[in-house]
Amino acid sequence: MEIKRSELQQEMFVLLETKISLVFPKETQTNDIDDLDIDYHIFTNNEDDHLVRIIFDIKAIHHLMKQPGLNIELQASCDFRIAESIEVGSDLFNKLISNAATAITYNNIRAYLQNVTSYYPVEPYILPAIDMQDLCKKYAEKLGLNKPQDPETEVPTPKKTKKIHQKKT
Repeated sequence: MEIKRSELQQEMFVLLETKISLVFPKETQTNDIDDLDIDYHIFTNNEDDHLVRIIFDIKAIHHLMKQPGLNIELQASCDFRIAESIEVGSDLFNKLISNAATAITYNNIRAYLQNVTSYYPVEPYILPAIDMQDLCKKYAEKLGLNKPQDPETEVPTPKKTKKIHQKKT
């Protein structure tokens, strides 16, 4: 069976910053703590609009009432190449970013955290599944953009950056 390749190809996943530490419950703590804060940014290269970078900043604190848990802070980045045949700013281009690239990046982070936290003397941490369309909508609002008329097809225009440097292997 011949498989068609996607117009979106991941070129790199990098952890830019990671801090994971144990958290011990306070004597006065009366409930579980499961806090999660997510922020992300979309960038395109000034010289190559088909090269897109997604950067996530994630902070999480998770522990049960009388058990130690984890305090996690990380920043991770994924670079994606969108096929030259896809017009920049088109519905398909935007869908590839909002429906695929952001989800792939988030899933890479989920896999990393589940793996690395399995080595800690507490329950491994798994990032919860999130609503990517809602995340994209909140990102657009944060940038001060008008509400998209169709949240499934419209995504904020990526920011321009200096050249994204990549190592070729």
